[in-house]
Amino acid sequence: MKPRSTTAALLLGLLSLAAPAADAPFDALCAKARDLAAKPYSPRPGKLDDFWANLTYDQHRDIRFKMESGLWWDQGPFSIDFFHPGWTAKKTVSLFEVAGESDKPLAFDTALFDYGKQKIPAGTPPPPGYAGWRARTHLNSADYMDEFLVFLGASYFRSIPAGAPYGLSARALSINSGLPGVPEEFPDFTEFHLEKPAKDAKSLVAHALLEGESVAGAYKFTVTPGVETVMDVEAEITLRRPVQQLGLAPFSSMFWFGENTHPRPYDFRPEVHDSDGFLMELGSGNLHYRPLEHTKDQFRHCVFAMESPRSWSLVQRDRSFASYQDVEAGYHNRPSVTVEPVSGFINGRLHLIEMPTIDETNDNVILVWEPMPLLEIAKPFRFHYRLKWLRDPAPSGLFTVKATRAGNPVQKPDEVLMTIDFAKPLNPEKKVGDPKWDDISKFKPVVTVNQPGVKLIHVDLTDISMPNVDDLPAGMGRSKELHMPQVLRAFFVLDPGKEIHDLDMTCELQDETGKAVSERWVYLWKRTH
Repeated sequence: MKPRSTTAALLLGLLSLAAPAADAPFDALCAKARDLAAKPYSPRPGKLDDFWANLTYDQHRDIRFKMESGLWWDQGPFSIDFFHPGWTAKKTVSLFEVAGESDKPLAFDTALFDYGKQKIPAGTPPPPGYAGWRARTHLNSADYMDEFLVFLGASYFRSIPAGAPYGLSARALSINSGLPGVPEEFPDFTEFHLEKPAKDAKSLVAHALLEGESVAGAYKFTVTPGVETVMDVEAEITLRRPVQQLGLAPFSSMFWFGENTHPRPYDFRPEVHDSDGFLMELGSGNLHYRPLEHTKDQFRHCVFAMESPRSWSLVQRDRSFASYQDVEAGYHNRPSVTVEPVSGFINGRLHLIEMPTIDETNDNVILVWEPMPLLEIAKPFRFHYRLKWLRDPAPSGLFTVKATRAGNPVQKPDEVLMTIDFAKPLNPEKKVGDPKWDDISKFKPVVTVNQPGVKLIHVDLTDISMPNVDDLPAGMGRSKELHMPQVLRAFFVLDPGKEIHDLDMTCELQDETGKAVSERWVYLWKRTH
């Protein structure tokens, strides 16, 4: 046989290195989704027996998965629990275990559950599948496998970092979310293919098939739990018909009331929310922060056009227990989530939709990215983004919006007084060297409003660091170990006139050269009385 030339061998080696590795489960689901999108939508078969479908909340809650029966329990770093269908979780999904080239279906098994006091009628067929699944790992200790990831219902999923409870929810896709008078569509994950991890694996990999009336798609989730739980989401979707609003990387959260809500519900707690702000990192690197708000009986829908954004986040910034006074819910520890686009997010619009709610049991905040231009029907669209479930985004070096409050100046009911507290850093940090508070003598708040007829009467800035020292952390006062935040209060008074019912406002702190030294506060004011 003629020997291969050195040049040819080298070229072949380079080509093999450059070629992307095959991803059999994801590629197969992409092909399946394209085929489904080319056909009329047909709901998956699999009827749940009436006994399971009619379970009450208490009956369904009494059915518990046996944790030690989890998939891969005692075999590696992760274990998978399955959810039993019933009550509100009536739809089932197909689950598969991927090990090497094997893709084995996981049939429903009643032996994995403790049915408690349930008396199942003789002859009742078992459910056709599981309602969803959750993953466990040694997140907080070596002695217990904590759950850190849940997929349950439609395309919803939630995750947490170490030391945090669950909070806001993510979805694979949203369609017509929060549009008054337009029915919202909820595509479903119908299949999950779970890759069996190696014994030393740091990440869990799952593939999912998405099906809906208007869309079909495939998703790959690579989840690495830790102090920040990082989730890479790679996806391909294909529309089978037009939709009014398509949302990528969507979130649902809850904001019932905060320090700026007027009027406030009759409740013993000062604030109740899973998230209190929306942070945007523009392509330029500038940071814009929009406090969440709730206006009784009114929708609040803000649209932000963006080009090549670096990130955006839904955050829980207020970490003081005193702000919530809720031991059970632990709102002061709820996680934040950051989206970092990787591909497919060049041009688009972020929609922030805040809906009325009467209590804390419903998610009433929606945040979605709408790609522009609109996706073409029957043309597959690929995108990739990274989610970081964390406590707080890393400090930016700027003064950070800490709190927003509004009211009327004394005996001037026609005027509006706004106060914005900026902190640097947001929370106490360990001292490195000898950190000092900034000289603010040449700082000034720069305020804009979108209505030309509005009178801006007064603008000022004051340092309120000392009154805050004893609260950060509560009761400790000044510390040799901790660097206390410097807290600045920008405040301004305006007269909107009697005909104006809503205003877009911004405020940022600038130095004497006009350089921003804070995030830009972005706010939608609505008249409430």
